[in-house]
Amino acid sequence: MSIFPKRTRRGTSVTIHWNFNTSQLTQTHIMPFVRLGVQAPDGHVTLLHEGPILALPGPVPTAPAAAVAQHLPKEVPLLVLASYLSGRHQREALVEMLRGIHTGRHYYFTYAVPAEAPLGKYTLLSELYTDGRLQHSGTAADDFFLVEELHLSPAEARLPGSLVATVTNPGPEPVPIQVVEYHPQQQPTTASSVRKVPACGTLTIESAAPQCFVLYNEEREILPLRLASEPTFLRNQQLLALEKEVDGHPITYVLTGETDEAYELTGPTRTVWHRADGLSSRAQLTDPEEQAAYQLLLDEGLIRELVP
Repeated sequence: MSIFPKRTRRGTSVTIHWNFNTSQLTQTHIMPFVRLGVQAPDGHVTLLHEGPILALPGPVPTAPAAAVAQHLPKEVPLLVLASYLSGRHQREALVEMLRGIHTGRHYYFTYAVPAEAPLGKYTLLSELYTDGRLQHSGTAADDFFLVEELHLSPAEARLPGSLVATVTNPGPEPVPIQVVEYHPQQQPTTASSVRKVPACGTLTIESAAPQCFVLYNEEREILPLRLASEPTFLRNQQLLALEKEVDGHPITYVLTGETDEAYELTGPTRTVWHRADGLSSRAQLTDPEEQAAYQLLLDEGLIRELVP
């Protein structure tokens, strides 16, 4: 079985791939009773399939000269192949699994992770009954996924230019994180390190970089180190901007895309527009004219607030 993604969050969905391989069946059909499901950390089981599945014997092999296709083509995602290759299997078992990808029958199920789902490890249930004999998944050791959630406290200033924050992991499994320090004016611009937040524990993050971020959940979730929860602001990425200079003064024209009209930004409005990189916060605008320009651009839809 394969699972995508292997780490996820509440309120998302997980895709589960199950390969039913009967390539060795040559004499008669079988119709095993199959139960597939997901067991949550609290023991609750959600069944994805429960019932018989028919498997017919394969055709007699033909001579190479008269060989014809014996199976329908299967569009197996590359992620499935990558999952097999990254598992903890012996080489012989891995070779057998890869051979079975072409001859097997592939099923895909979607498991919706509830918004209030318990955090931790979710194991996959795979039971195949034939004449009273039970067979489990050949990849049982890797048949699980993790539901994670981290919380980052507002940062505190310790030394000049240094911020300290605490990452909290309320879940029962440790969570690996990547701490990325971003220096826009330096080369290289970023430095990163991989750490681990212990189960039901905390980890202190300290950084002297202009921007610092904590990435987790396979780098899909990004938590910024900030002094306050003030929203950041970003230019509307659906609008095209052109830079011109008129009589020695720089002007930014923002095209709406719907008409031939454009916004002409100069002075404070142009300054705020160029600062709207998604990392600057409204609290950093101390000039009253820039604050007024910010509200104007926000009202016109030229910039958008990103609420943490």
